[in-house]
Amino acid sequence: MTRKYHPDNERMKRKYFIFLKEAKRQDDSSVDAVAKAISRFEAYTKWRDFKAFHFEQAVGFKAHLNKYRNEQTGSSLSKATMNSALRSLKTFFQWLAMQAGYFNLSDKDTRVATAKRNRPVPTLEQIQRVIAVMPSNTVLEKRSRALVAFTLLTGARDSAIASFKLKHVDLAAGSVFQDAREVNTKASKTFTTYFFP
Repeated sequence: MTRKYHPDNERMKRKYFIFLKEAKRQDDSSVDAVAKAISRFEAYTKWRDFKAFHFEQAVGFKAHLNKYRNEQTGSSLSKATMNSALRSLKTFFQWLAMQAGYFNLSDKDTRVATAKRNRPVPTLEQIQRVIAVMPSNTVLEKRSRALVAFTLLTGARDSAIASFKLKHVDLAAGSVFQDAREVNTKASKTFTTYFFP
């Protein structure tokens, strides 16, 4: 016979229900509604560990709710019931994500993932040497040489450089205005870069 519960899930649900009652001051009927939504989700996933959650389960569960029919009445779930269940599940998994061991790497794996690694980078002299030996006979060769020099001068990212326009460069101020509305900047931030001396 298939087990219709997961011990770790039961412990986390109990902890969550206490949190709802004590910290969020929800009454028993509200907590019961959340418990029912989580129970439906667990039955859908065949009581898989919450740690194995994947967004495709959420997508599938939403489709499952749309097709759900009450065995006794044959009626489908109301949109309000589906909305409440999905909202409750979303809040539960957001809470779960903040709990130790859920959707987090172990401390050891986190240290490995966030370890700073030194990447070899060319020295200023090496880059200047590359620019000096680059061919500059044709327009395209001159453009390529200018792009390498511009990259050295500004330290801008490749995607930003590819999207700059002449209006973004201020030679008198020795700067480049990285306007996120027009330039592919990191995290869509707008800022000014000043030429290296």
